[in-house]
Order: sequence, then structure tokens, then C-alpha cells
Amino acid sequence: MSALKRLNLRFAVIMLIYGGVVFLVYRDEVLGTFLAPLAEWTASITCTLMRQIGIDALRDGAVLTHSGGFAYEIAYTCTGILPAVTFIACVFAYPGTLGNKWVGVAIGVPALLAVNYLRLMNLFYIGISFPGAFGFAHEVLWEGLLAISFIALWLGWIDWSNNRQSAKTERDTDRMIGSEQL
Repeated sequence: MSALKRLNLRFAVIMLIYGGVVFLVYRDEVLGTFLAPLAEWTASITCTLMRQIGIDALRDGAVLTHSGGFAYEIAYTCTGILPAVTFIACVFAYPGTLGNKWVGVAIGVPALLAVNYLRLMNLFYIGISFPGAFGFAHEVLWEGLLAISFIALWLGWIDWSNNRQSAKTERDTDRMIGSEQL
């Protein structure tokens, strides 16, 4: 079996195991209570961000409320934790140097969380201003935008990591050729 096929198989096996664990564990009865503080923390940050841009918002636990009557609850599934952890799993399952992987995580996870906060803020605004569009925005539009963000970040990291590895290999080859000519 070629090295590339082994790496692809390794990636597929790691992601299948990860997917199985998520399928079994990422459920309200398993993680809901454990991740409730994360939902409240996410609600607190979202509320603060909305106030900073001039949107009236109050928080009670994980529930955000507007004085006009709109409210929504941020569940643990809305915290951005699953895309962030999945991104980490993808980066570490993909071949590359440990240093490149840590750079990918250091950039990708905050970027995904930022997109999620933007999503939560936008959904609150839509709920206030266009309540009839909230369901579509929540279940279709932002799910798709999160998926596109995830894929773009991951593929961007892969390209960066591969280019960086190729450049290092080229430099090492040039050094070897240069030392042989001496």
C-alpha cells in the first residue's frame, strides 16, 4: 500500500472513530448538563457583543431577551463547540507537522467561534426585525454558512500546511545538493 493511501486510510479511520464518538456522546442526556455553563457563557458574550453594537439585549442564564418580546435560548449545541472540536480533530488527523497543526488550531478555532458569535448576533437581530425569517436563518442559512466557514478554514489550512511542508522539503534538498558540491 502506498504512503498516500495509508495516510488517507489513517485520516478516514480517525474521522470515523471521532464521528462515532460524537454520535454516541453529543446528546442532551449525556452532555446537556455538563455543557450548560458553556451555553450560559456563550449567551453572556453574545449579550455583551449585542449591547456594544447598540442592540437591546438582556440575559437570564442562557436565554437572551429583547424588550420588544423576542427571546431565544442558546443551547449547548449553539455554542460552537462541535465545529471547533471537529476542526481540531480534522487538523490533527491530517498529515503534517505538529507545529503546523498547532498554528491551524490557533487560527481556526477562534475564527470558527467568531463566526458562531456573528451567527448568534445576526439571529437575534433577525428574530427582532424579521421574526418570520428566523427559522430559515437558523436552520438553513447559518447552518450552511457555518459549514462553508469550516470547510474554507480547513482547506485553507491544508493548503498552507502542504505549501509550508513542500517549501521545507525543497530547502532541505537544496542544502543537501549544496553540501555535496563542496
